[in-house]
Amino acid sequence: GVPVNSRVSSKIQQLLNTLKRPKRPPLKEFFVDDFEELLEVQQPDPNQPKPEGNQMNVLKGEPLGVVTNWPPSLLAALQRWGTTQPKAPCLTALDTTGKAIYTLTYG
Repeated sequence: GVPVNSRVSSKIQQLLNTLKRPKRPPLKEFFVDDFEELLEVQQPDPNQPKPEGNQMNVLKGEPLGVVTNWPPSLLAALQRWGTTQPKAPCLTALDTTGKAIYTLTYG
């Protein structure tokens, strides 16, 4: 027997309906079954250029000496170097003549 304002009830109902909707689309909408395409063997393009020159091989060098203060990973090493040497160049792009055109710094 409590009088209910229908306007408030409709707003609450609208909020409940909004909360009931899924936040993300179902996974099957993102999944594309391309199994049949994977079974087909891709034929190489006859017009594709052929590789030239000698084949390169990886050489195995001497093992590095063990240093106790080395960072555990490449990212940690870059982070450490970037904080100690903030304006030092870390990457330089060269043009076709060998001149530096872009230099990326750690900072």
